[in-house]
Amino acid sequence: MSYELKIALRFLIKGKSQTIFILFGIALGVAVQIFLGNLITSLQVSLIDRTIGNSPQIVVTRQDDDISLMLNASPIDTIRGNYPSLVRNLENWQPAAETIAATKDVTVVSPALQGTAIIRSSGKTVPVQVKGIQLDKGDLIYNITKRLTSGNPVLEGNTIFIGTSLAKDLGIAVNSGLNLLLPNGSTAHMIVGGIFDLQNESSNSSLVIMDLARAQKLYGTASGITALEIQVKDPFAADAISASLLKTVPGVSIKNWKEQNGQLLIALTSQSSSSYTIQLFVIIAVTFGIASVLAVSVVQKSKQIGILKAMGATKKSAARIFIYEGFILGLLGAIAGSGLGVLLLAGFGSANTTFALTVDPKSVLLIVFISVAAGTISALIPARNSSELNPMEAINNG
Repeated sequence: MSYELKIALRFLIKGKSQTIFILFGIALGVAVQIFLGNLITSLQVSLIDRTIGNSPQIVVTRQDDDISLMLNASPIDTIRGNYPSLVRNLENWQPAAETIAATKDVTVVSPALQGTAIIRSSGKTVPVQVKGIQLDKGDLIYNITKRLTSGNPVLEGNTIFIGTSLAKDLGIAVNSGLNLLLPNGSTAHMIVGGIFDLQNESSNSSLVIMDLARAQKLYGTASGITALEIQVKDPFAADAISASLLKTVPGVSIKNWKEQNGQLLIALTSQSSSSYTIQLFVIIAVTFGIASVLAVSVVQKSKQIGILKAMGATKKSAARIFIYEGFILGLLGAIAGSGLGVLLLAGFGSANTTFALTVDPKSVLLIVFISVAAGTISALIPARNSSELNPMEAINNG
């Protein structure tokens, strides 16, 4: 151990009241940063999970033809007239699905066919949205089998899943039969194999899920599908992944969840900005706190510093003493603060049932590192002042 470090420790121990006071301030500042940062992050993760956790984050569809683009852009209802009704399903989609599945950070690629129908059952007529999926892949996105309130997690043949609200409205249960009136005028008799609760009233009241092959047969699309639904490892990278997919899978339209959730992204950005601003001011307060304490310490210890310099201590050695003090204060305060911050998160998490509260070790380590760096940097000015002390004047005036 160098003599500068020994002296720094002796100064801190001798002025223990000041040391304890500044350590408490540093620990409190670090605890606030850890608590606030992880609270905001956990809240954002919960919001994202509720919004897109069980829905596709990227959707690949067939690129619109010129006529469709013109009709979609019209502010009023438009009739195609003599324009031919062009099929807009994805044909020969398997190669594209394989290419996308092999893309880095893509976790799920699920083909889907969506259409409309009318349910007739027990004298009631209800319009619904029909979604045909391959259950093993679609379940990785929608988590349907775990959300069945009744029935069996098997989707084949004429078996369908319907939502809890729709089942209640129609007064039907598992194994009940119902008729689907399709847009082409045909009617298909289906059996309710399961009733789901997707925690979304719109889906629970109007969505019918069936096997993809059966949907393709009912809607006469052969092997065509409406879309490839995709999930990725990092939802916030969905836009970058979409841009990459456009280069590898030409001739398709690719949209991601960010394009449809602009308000949510603005809210999340505002939350993060507020958190970073608060943490910045906390760091500044900690830095000035350490600097002020060490500045006072330089004045209080000027006689001792003068004696050390008279005995041959160099300017660098005198400065190093206070840099060590700043480093030690930052390190001990950061360690104590990180423990306090984790305890605060644990206490809040046990009382909070709204969303899961998690601690990110990387964020804790980053805050500890920044706090130690701030403590060390804050010692530079006091260290410079100590190095400039005239030993004879310091001894006489000390």
